[in-house]
Amino acid sequence: MDSVLEQTATRILADHRHAPETLWSLLEENGLTRLWVSDADGGFQMSPADGFGLIRLVGSYAASVPLPETLMATWFLSEANLPPPAGRLSFVIDGHQRAIAFGDSAKHIVRVRGKTVSLHAGHLRYPTKGVGEDPLSDASTLSDQVIATGSMPSTAGLLLAALSRAAQICGALESVLDLTIAFAEQRMQFGRPISKFQAIQHLLSEMAAEAAAANAALDAAVATVRRGAAPDRTAIAVAKFRASMASGIVAEHAHQVHGAIGYTQEYQLARSTRRLWQWRDDFGGEGYWANELGRAALAEPGPLWSKLTERGDV
Repeated sequence: MDSVLEQTATRILADHRHAPETLWSLLEENGLTRLWVSDADGGFQMSPADGFGLIRLVGSYAASVPLPETLMATWFLSEANLPPPAGRLSFVIDGHQRAIAFGDSAKHIVRVRGKTVSLHAGHLRYPTKGVGEDPLSDASTLSDQVIATGSMPSTAGLLLAALSRAAQICGALESVLDLTIAFAEQRMQFGRPISKFQAIQHLLSEMAAEAAAANAALDAAVATVRRGAAPDRTAIAVAKFRASMASGIVAEHAHQVHGAIGYTQEYQLARSTRRLWQWRDDFGGEGYWANELGRAALAEPGPLWSKLTERGDV
């Protein structure tokens, strides 16, 4: 991720994560909502790694703004040679989600059906709050009236949507781990920090291992993303599977270490773990992507054991 981009985004998120309207205004003013938009359309046309790095950073701050949704919507529109409009955006992958994140505040919604990309009016009515506390709108309320339509080079909508959630998850995993380590070092029990107890150390080490594995899988998947081409389906399946699986383990261990304080509204932990539970299932949970990986492995010719050992997976 570009260092200037990271420094700018970190400063804005750290200072304004609890004020969503101010945060969004600053993100727009600094051009962070249009990283993947072409120069001709008023964007910066930055690399996929920069955009997914920013999405991961937003996840680490549990920011309640549709920046990941806006970035992905602009990617889909750009791939379909459609100029992305200004303002907040969100998207829906047909057949894979019943709710549209931030659909109530998004000015436009991008709908992806196979290779077809269409732009629709936003500001959907009757939003509800999901597990992650962010607003969700019923996908069935999306208007059938199309503002613009185009076609992407590949049917990669679900894959890229899943990768964006994996990036958010990885950011939140790092935040939860850091918060839990700091708490364990400060919380005293029997005259010493609870971080000195072997049981707590075991939980922390498992959390760190899960976060590291998820981040490694994410980096490998992001490296396969190219404009105008289909990304590596297997790499993204591994990334979303690993991130979703880590979500449950890391959130569970973090709340075990924190105890009751971890569930309070005032404390940062629950802001992140609630979103982990939401993002874990978005665009396919670990079960969905494990099945995809299994089917892909069985579809390849030759004995399964030989294929696994030759790739060094075991």
